[in-house]
Amino acid sequence: MHKKNNVTLKTVAETAGCSIAVVSTVLNGARGNTKFSASVRQRILDVAAELGYHPNFASRSLKTRRSMTLGIYVQPKRWRSLSNDYEMAIFRGAEQAARDRRYNLLVLNISSRELPESCAEKIAEARIDGVILIHSDSNAEWIDRLLQVSTNIVAIDQPDAQTGLSRVVFDNRAAIELAVKELVKAGHRRIGFAGGCLAELPRDSFLREEAFRACQRNGLCDSDPALLFNGETCVPRPTVDERYCELEGERSFRYFMALPQPPTAIVAYNSLVGISILREARRSGVEIPRDLSVIGLDYLELINFTDPTLSVIDHVLTEMGRAGTEMLIDLIEQKLSAPALRCFMPVYRPGKTVASPRTAGGE
Repeated sequence: MHKKNNVTLKTVAETAGCSIAVVSTVLNGARGNTKFSASVRQRILDVAAELGYHPNFASRSLKTRRSMTLGIYVQPKRWRSLSNDYEMAIFRGAEQAARDRRYNLLVLNISSRELPESCAEKIAEARIDGVILIHSDSNAEWIDRLLQVSTNIVAIDQPDAQTGLSRVVFDNRAAIELAVKELVKAGHRRIGFAGGCLAELPRDSFLREEAFRACQRNGLCDSDPALLFNGETCVPRPTVDERYCELEGERSFRYFMALPQPPTAIVAYNSLVGISILREARRSGVEIPRDLSVIGLDYLELINFTDPTLSVIDHVLTEMGRAGTEMLIDLIEQKLSAPALRCFMPVYRPGKTVASPRTAGGE
């Protein structure tokens, strides 16, 4: 079978021996009551591939009054950009889901200072059907203005509720509790927390610090306040223009090791800080995990290159990106009403940086 020019649904239907309705349901995701077997579906896909069929998005747009395009926007901040591993992990999931549902993704900004108002403008111009917001500020006025234009908006990784806004969130509190419990399971009690030190602390960093304080209050680990490292104990405090995660890791390690009774384990509020702690420990002759156990939050590809491999609490960012995109498409196609909410729970991914604590004078 040779590929032809101007292959239509009718061409595929005639070649596959099926109705146009069945072919449309399989190839274009059309909604209806059409039923068919798995073998028929596969035959249609095979025929479409052999003929070189591609959906006519212009035609679909006229019929559905949709552009079949989603916008994705990262609010400009020094630590937020699609060039970062963190945001890129979310983007990968969004891209997969959009492709599966036959939508295009329009990146509204990568690391530029593109203003949030551009999202509303592109929706109003019908260039996009909805917007995925990554790491947007909680209860920002510009989001309220955006929601006045369209409710086809989904915020991924925005911890706080906002009227009318659909969200896909991560349970930061459960993540810290899971990290502490894994260390307690390994025999640790004196656990330190390496928190964020920026003057303008991201919301998720604040929630993670509060969660560790709750673990201390609830008796899950040692309640010594000296075991919390944050902006108050970090001197000098880093700025967003510096390699602040690296500095937070270095300074937290030095702080903890200088305590009269250092912790036997550390929870780092993110994995970059955890990696920095590993490096500083190596420089100082502290062997991980024999002398000190470390767990970081957020899975990044970079941890696969650390020695030893950092144990982490996975933020399941790619899954969140996929779920947020599917939620947005369901809103656009009126399969879901706004506001919608989905919360992802943390997953522990053990590496080689957690072991039982050494006993005093032991090996």
